[in-house]
Order: sequence, then C-alpha cells, then structure tokens
Amino acid sequence: MVSFGADLAKNSIFVLKLFLMKKLLILFLAFTLNACNDGDFDVPDFEFTEEVNICGEYVLYISNTKSTEVLVLTLPSTAIDTIVKVRVLPISSTVTATYRIFDKGITENYFCQDIPPIEPKILKELKADERGVVNITTTEILKDSIITGYSHEITISELLFNDGKERIYFENFYFGTLETKN
Repeated sequence: MVSFGADLAKNSIFVLKLFLMKKLLILFLAFTLNACNDGDFDVPDFEFTEEVNICGEYVLYISNTKSTEVLVLTLPSTAIDTIVKVRVLPISSTVTATYRIFDKGITENYFCQDIPPIEPKILKELKADERGVVNITTTEILKDSIITGYSHEITISELLFNDGKERIYFENFYFGTLETKN
C-alpha cells in the first residue's frame, strides 16, 4: 500500500530545509562580505604637478592638482645657488621632507607666511626619515651663449615616510625642476 501523505510531508520538510539553508547561506555571505574592511589606511596618490613652488629661498613644495596634497622640502641657504654641480644633502634637522594632506586646497602663499594659517586644516602629516638624500643638479640656462638663469633638478633617494602606522617608500622620487633667473 502506497501512502501519498507521508511522501508529501517528507517533500515539504525537504523543501523547507532547502529554503532555510539558502537563506542561511545568503546571510552568511552578506556578513562575510560586509566584514571585509581595510581600515582607515588611505594610500596617498603622490601624483603632483610639474611645478615646483618656492617660498623665500629655502622652502620648496609641489602639490597635486587640487592643492590638497603637498610635499615640502626645507633646505639650507647653500642648496640653491649659481654653481654648476651636483649637491647631495642628507635629510636631517636642517634638510627636511614633509608630506601633508589638507581638508581644502592651499593658496600660493600658504608656506610663505611666518605664522601658519588655521585654514585649511592639516588632515595628515608625515615627516621623512633621516636616511633619505636630496640630490640637486644645477645647470646653466643659456640663451644666445649668455647665461640667463639656472636649472635645479631635484630628486630624493631613499625617501621614507614612516609614522609607525603607515610606511611610504620611494627608492628614487623625482621632486621637480626649479628654474632661477640670473
């Protein structure tokens, strides 16, 4: 004798179990995918414009197109001069490299002021370790065999920003070329 009621009950239980397993699998995947988070680590772009800006004689900086990220070099008075040669300046207390991220774009005179402005706010600041080296190659700019100025190509070797949480390293970083008039 065949009982259709028992088979129907078994099939209903099987379908119910399958439905619940599907729901549990979707719920598990949703929690797993939501749990994947890389934290607050933002990898900086380090994509700056070609223009090297100067404030006074000793502060050089480059910025991104929005002027919200900058790399600032502070140099001694002897770093930029009119002698054609290659200068090698170790990063130290007098030669510094600082990376900053601002909440808004900075103005052209931001680094030229004696007292730093309150706005825009600095969101992140990283100072380069003292193992890096600033290299400045100075050449003459000639026009009709007359020296009209000097070109200072600036690179940084072994550039390392390390604040204990983040580490940003460049074996060789092209800072830019600064031209000065004669």
